[in-house]
Amino acid sequence: MLFLFNDVVFSLGDPERAALSAGSPLGEYALKTMSLGKAVRLVREAIHEDPLLARNAPEKARFLAALIGWKSEDANALLAVRPSATRGPEDVQVRVASVGLVVLTQLKSLQDLDMLSARAANDAVWLHAPQRLRA
Repeated sequence: MLFLFNDVVFSLGDPERAALSAGSPLGEYALKTMSLGKAVRLVREAIHEDPLLARNAPEKARFLAALIGWKSEDANALLAVRPSATRGPEDVQVRVASVGLVVLTQLKSLQDLDMLSARAANDAVWLHAPQRLRA
């Protein structure tokens, strides 16, 4: 499974397996019983701490991407943005989407060539994602 986290594409394989093997401080039981809402809350907390998480801490971002992919069953893209005047994690804006494999493969190819930008990801995915997929 390919998963777009902001402007980074991760190759996850099976998202459940990827999340469980990521070395999270959360135990297996906590991960298996976690709701999508709790997973989104973890994303908000992480992005509040580091708005460039996908680039600065790719292993943590990969874990969160796998968790969202696993818990949502449909999502393979996530956009998480911390506004400049944020008071806390609850202010972090999160959107999820289900993106076609062709689009993700094209974005991954751009990334492999070191040519993937936030604008390219936004133009390919978020300009077309329905608003109802906001988390």
